[in-house]
Amino acid sequence: MAKPSIIRVPTAALASVTNSTAETTLGTVTLPAYSVKYPHRIRIQAVCKTPETDSTDTFALKLKLGSTVLSTVVAFDAANNDVCFITFEGQIDSVAEVLHGVAFDGRTGAAVANPEPVADIAFDCDAAQVLTVTGQWSVAAAANVATLKVFAVELQPVD
Repeated sequence: MAKPSIIRVPTAALASVTNSTAETTLGTVTLPAYSVKYPHRIRIQAVCKTPETDSTDTFALKLKLGSTVLSTVVAFDAANNDVCFITFEGQIDSVAEVLHGVAFDGRTGAAVANPEPVADIAFDCDAAQVLTVTGQWSVAAAANVATLKVFAVELQPVD
């Protein structure tokens, strides 16, 4: 089996969302055109921490391929030092040029949901593919801080 390639966003490039209700990009990984061959397994992990929060404000986290949402941590009442995460696992199909996958999401104090199958998504290996993690607060408060701590993409050719 071929060795997987792992793309990790350097910690310095990971962002925070504070005092805003706008959906904010916290991290981005671009898979260059022609960097993924068929078929490939893909595993994506994103971990976000809310070191400071204000009262009962809620926070939501999303993982996207282009503008298509792969997985969402539904808005939850974030407390100080809560951690939420998304894990996406799938395979890029060689025949149909699509990504088949399942998503796991979770947060502190809640059981991890069963994996949810994601509808097949077009994945053109001849074009750059952009993966992003976004975060969004329900209320703009200076005390609301959420910081992406990990964003990693692992690609492995299927032998």
